[in-house]
Amino acid sequence: MKSFFIGNLEVKLPIVQGGMGVGVSLSGLASAVANEGGVGVISCAGLGLIHKGHGDFLQNCIWGLQEELRIAREKTKGIIGVNIMVALSNFADMAR
Repeated sequence: MKSFFIGNLEVKLPIVQGGMGVGVSLSGLASAVANEGGVGVISCAGLGLIHKGHGDFLQNCIWGLQEELRIAREKTKGIIGVNIMVALSNFADMAR
C-alpha cells in the first residue's frame, strides 16, 4: 500500500484508526497504531468519566484530553489525531 502525506507528515501505512469513545480510543491504542505507521486517534467522548478529580465533568474532559495527548506523545513519534464530535456540549472548549 502506498504511503500518503498530511502536510509534511508521511503516513507510512494508509490506515486511520477511528475515534471510538468512551474509553476505547485513548493514548494506548492511538500510540500503538501510530507506532506501526498509521494515524492513531484519541476520542474525546466521555473523557470526564475516566479522568476524574480535576473539577466538574467538563473540566475533567479537557484535563483528560490533555493527559491522553501527553501520554501518547511519550509513547510515539508517530501521527496522533483527535476526534472531537461537534455534538459535544463543550466542543469549542475541547478544540481549544
